[in-house]
Amino acid sequence: MRIKKLELDNFRCFKEYELEFSDRFTLLIGDNGSGKTAILEALASTVSKFLEGFPQIPKQSLRPICQDDIRNTTLAMGQTPIKERVNYWMLINAEGSVNQESLDWCVYNLDAPASNSTITTLASKLTEKLTQQDTLLPLLAYYGTGRLWKKTDNNEIETLAPGSRLLGYQDCLNPASNLEQLFRWFKTQELAALQKQQTRHALEAVRVAIISMIPDATRAWWDIDWDGLLIETVIHDKIQTTPFHLLSDGYRNMIGMVADIAYRMATLNPQLEKDVIKLTTGIVLIDEIDLHLHPKWQRQVVGRLLDTFPKIQFVASSHSPFIIQSLYHREDVLLWDLEKAEPVNIDSKSIEDIAENQQGVEIPQQSQRFLDMEKAAEAYYTVLKQIPAANEDEKQLLRLRLDELLLPYSDDPAFHAFLKMERSAVYGDKQS
Repeated sequence: MRIKKLELDNFRCFKEYELEFSDRFTLLIGDNGSGKTAILEALASTVSKFLEGFPQIPKQSLRPICQDDIRNTTLAMGQTPIKERVNYWMLINAEGSVNQESLDWCVYNLDAPASNSTITTLASKLTEKLTQQDTLLPLLAYYGTGRLWKKTDNNEIETLAPGSRLLGYQDCLNPASNLEQLFRWFKTQELAALQKQQTRHALEAVRVAIISMIPDATRAWWDIDWDGLLIETVIHDKIQTTPFHLLSDGYRNMIGMVADIAYRMATLNPQLEKDVIKLTTGIVLIDEIDLHLHPKWQRQVVGRLLDTFPKIQFVASSHSPFIIQSLYHREDVLLWDLEKAEPVNIDSKSIEDIAENQQGVEIPQQSQRFLDMEKAAEAYYTVLKQIPAANEDEKQLLRLRLDELLLPYSDDPAFHAFLKMERSAVYGDKQS
C-alpha cells in the first residue's frame, strides 16, 4: 500500500490543503500548530477505510473521522473570543495504490456514496482470500506522541492461541502503545521453538529487525525465568543484559515500535516466514520520530528504518534538525514544509543553518566547526597570496599546505569546491 497524494477540505486547521508523499520516507516539518499531527491523523483515517472492508476487524481498531475533526473558525466579538464552525462537512481525498493497483478514494464526515469506497471494496475481496498463500496483507500502523512502551500490569504473560491473520490490524491505528499482544506473540513463538526444537522463521525475522534497528544491540529474546523480553547490548565493550521494562525511554520507545512493526508483519503474512520483514508492504505513521532519542541516534534512525523495512512507506514528523540533516544524500526521502506548503531542498547544512533557516530559530552563536572553517579559509587565502612570488619548490610546499587546510572539510562539498576554484584561478592548475 502507498499513498501518493492527500487533499484536505475543512479538516482540523486546514481550510484547503494538498500535499504529496515520497514512496519511502516523508518528513513533515513546521512550527507548533502548523498541522503535522493533523496530517498524520488524516492519513490514519484515510487508511482506516481499507480496514473497514474486513468485517472481522472490531470497530475500536478503526479510525473514522469525527465531528471534532471539522475545522473551526476563531474570532473575537467585542472582547470575547468565540469558536464557530462555518461548515459542517469535511473531506479527505487520497490517491494511492494497493497491491500495485492505483486507487482514488474519499473520506467524509457524512455517509459517502458507494462509488467512493473503492479501497474498502478491495479489502472485502481480500477477505475471501485470507487462506491463500499468495494473498499478502499490507501493514498499517500509527505511533503517536503518547507512545512509551511499558510492560503490561499482568504478572504473567499468557501465550497466544492460533488466530486470524487480521490480528495484525488490532489497534494498529491507535497512537498509544500496547505491548500485550506483542509480548504474548513473542513468548508463544519462543516456547514453540523450544518445545518443537525447530527454528521459527518469523520469530527470527522479528529478532533480526530489532537488533538491526538498535545501536549496540546484539541479542533479543523472551526469557523464561524473567517471563519478559530481554535485550543484550554492548556498551563500552561491556555486555549488558536488561529487561525491556528497565531500559531507558529512548530504547523502550524504539524497540517497542520496531518490534510492534515486525510482529504485525509476521502476523499478517506468516507464509513469508524468514522474508516477512523484507517483503511486507504498507504504511507506518510516526509523530515526532525523534521522541526520547539521543541526537547521535537521531542521525541514524531514518536510515535504519528504511534499511530494516525496505518495502514500507514512512510518514513522520519532527522538530529535530538532526533528523533533517540525516536526510542529506538520500534520494528516497521528501522533506515537506507545512508552512510553505511545498517540499524543500535537503542541502548539506550545519545544524545551526537548519535551525535558523528552516526552523526559524535565531542562532546568536556559530558552531565551533563553522569558526574553524572560517579560520581555515583565512589561512587558505594567506597561503594563496604567496604562490605567485614563489619558486617551484616553494609552490609545491604551498600546495601541500593548501591540501592540509582543505582535508578536514572534505565532507562539505560547497566549501571544498569554492576554495579549490579560488586556488585554480591563482595558478591555473585545474587538477589541483
